[in-house]
Amino acid sequence: MTPVEAGKVPAPPAVPGGAWFHVFVLLHIICAVGGFGALFYRSFVLDIARRRGDAAAAGVLAVYGQVCQIAEVLVYGVVIFGAAAIGASGNRSGFNKPWVFASLGIVVVMVGVLHGLVRPAECRYRQAMLELAQMPSVAPPARPPQMAELDRQYRRIGAGMGTFNILLLVVLYLMVFKP
Repeated sequence: MTPVEAGKVPAPPAVPGGAWFHVFVLLHIICAVGGFGALFYRSFVLDIARRRGDAAAAGVLAVYGQVCQIAEVLVYGVVIFGAAAIGASGNRSGFNKPWVFASLGIVVVMVGVLHGLVRPAECRYRQAMLELAQMPSVAPPARPPQMAELDRQYRRIGAGMGTFNILLLVVLYLMVFKP
């Protein structure tokens, strides 16, 4: 006779890792959506501003740059809350899994790309846009030097964000499939 047949209700299964584990996983996911979600569109915003090509577009880039700074802090939260979730899971071997270290390493590279390549290029791009907006217009065959700087920084930002987005897809693969 099973416990259910005897009129006894079986105890609910224990929550793996406990309540703190779930809180940390929730915070990890919230930070991932907010941080990576905002950063994912960085190149798109730059492309729209580039098409406009006026001083107002430089202002839009400056505001979006501030939003991205908050998003970068959320990316740090992804790492912190992910590690806290593994620690609270009760499974101490969680830190020994290769996909965890691979994900952490890739996120560190992503942050390096943002801080070492994308942010400085965005700053130079905004500066060149403002300089260009203050200059008198030039006849069509001639190009002001700021145009070459805009092109150069646009390519750097595009390469950096392309790398960032590909690495993001790799991290998502690791998180979902846990190879």
